[in-house]
Amino acid sequence: MNIKLRLASYKDCDLLFDWTNDDLVRKNSFNSSKIDYHKHKDWFKSKIESNNSKIYICMLEDKEVGQIRIEIEDDIGIIAYSIDKNYRGLGIGTKILGLIRLKFSNLNLIGRIKHENIPSIKAFEKSGYIKNEKEDYIEFITNLGDAHE
Repeated sequence: MNIKLRLASYKDCDLLFDWTNDDLVRKNSFNSSKIDYHKHKDWFKSKIESNNSKIYICMLEDKEVGQIRIEIEDDIGIIAYSIDKNYRGLGIGTKILGLIRLKFSNLNLIGRIKHENIPSIKAFEKSGYIKNEKEDYIEFITNLGDAHE
């Protein structure tokens, strides 16, 4: 499977809007409400222009199949990702979680996942992130000194 990450651009706004309002994505998000398009546009513009946020589009050959975002706070990168509903169950989440580790060798990365989001839990585990159970979620952490693909 030839997976690559490309940096998102303004033209990806509508694609990410569609993905973020997918029913399963909303269910697995800590804020499960549908996202308003105008608020999304403002949010997306602020993220694209921020030095503390990086959004990547996951490409399978020439097809956009998912996204991964890193929010940088101090020396930590907070991970948020989603996979297009037509490409779930193929191991793409595991692959992009590995690829993002290679892009951020100067940061520890953290993903926070709801207990019931089994596919994401498995993806983080298969990617070698360290599992840390919390009351309201599961936290996955990696030190990128041990990054692998």
